[in-house]
Amino acid sequence: MSAVDCVSRGLNNYPGGRAAIRARLCPDKVDDSFRKELSGAATHKLGLADGIAIAAMCCELKTPHCYDLANFIAQECGGRFELTSDSGPVEQSPVAKVSTLVVETSHVTAVVIDSMQDGVISDNELAEIEREIAEAEEALRKLRQAARAVNAAGKPASERRHVVLTVRTMREEVPAA
Repeated sequence: MSAVDCVSRGLNNYPGGRAAIRARLCPDKVDDSFRKELSGAATHKLGLADGIAIAAMCCELKTPHCYDLANFIAQECGGRFELTSDSGPVEQSPVAKVSTLVVETSHVTAVVIDSMQDGVISDNELAEIEREIAEAEEALRKLRQAARAVNAAGKPASERRHVVLTVRTMREEVPAA
C-alpha cells in the first residue's frame, strides 16, 4: 500500500466522494486529472499537501480509513500513530473491537494462504496482502483506542493520563558554512 492508496481509501468513504473533495480542495481542477492523481498514474502526481488536506477533511467527519495516511507515514518513519484521548467518543466496546480484529486477521491469513498456492507472491498478490494487513492494523488501532477509553473512564479525572506533545516550529537547521 502506498500513501496515495491511503488517501484514496479515505476519500472513497467521504460523503460525496471525489466530487465533494475536489469541490472543497481544488474546484478549478478537472475531474479527470484529479482522478488520475488519486489512482497513482505515473503522469499525474498527488502532492503531499493535497494528500494531507484530503486526509484532514476525512478526519473531520471520522470516515472509515480517515487515519490511514497518518498511520502509513508513522510506520514508514519507524513509529506508530495514536490518537489523543480527546479525539471523540469510542463507538464500541473493546469486546466488539476484538471480534472485528479476528475477522480482519482471518482475511490476512486467507489471502496469504491463497497467494502462496504456487509458492510465489506476485505484485498484485502482495498489494492485496498489504491492503488486508492495513485493515487489520486499523482494527487493532481501534481496539487499543477502545481499551484505553474504557480504562480512562474507570479512573477519577485526577488520575487520567494526558500526553502533551510539543510541536517544533519549522526552521532552517542547516549549519552555516
